Amino acid sequence: MRRQTRTNLFLLLMVVLLGVAVFAEFRRENAIQRDSLTHMDPDAIRSLTVRCQSCITRRFEKVDGHWFMREPHDGAADDNRIARLASIVTAPIRYRQQKSELDETKLGLEPPVATLEVDGLVLKFGTTDAIHNDRYAEVGDTIALVPDRFSALLFSTPESELASPPKP
Repeated sequence: MRRQTRTNLFLLLMVVLLGVAVFAEFRRENAIQRDSLTHMDPDAIRSLTVRCQSCITRRFEKVDGHWFMREPHDGAADDNRIARLASIVTAPIRYRQQKSELDETKLGLEPPVATLEVDGLVLKFGTTDAIHNDRYAEVGDTIALVPDRFSALLFSTPESELASPPKP
């Protein structure tokens, strides 16, 4: 067998092994996602309010299938961006424990770093876990660890969520 053929076969084997590894990681991630933060349907949500320690309170309302910002500005909101914000309610849970068994202050949940009120249900968000970078979230009487893929949405500016920039 020629040297170039051996090299090509070796490279092909490496590509196949990497593909198998990626497939295995996707399967592992899906197996971990046993439960979601809430059982709410993000498409059925009618109102959202976001509060955080270092940002302006933002309130949204869904009217005829489109999102509108009601606070601090009044106008049409970016439907895709607010739909992503609403999808936080289905964040996958890696770990869940009763609130009475943990110290909320140490987890950044008292006071919360951010809150998301969805149709009257309040979700509190605390600090992140140092090992896996998951965020602590309190819903009702439980505290969960969820992958922190949504912090940028919680802490964004009101102007970035409008369909068109507000007029001065």
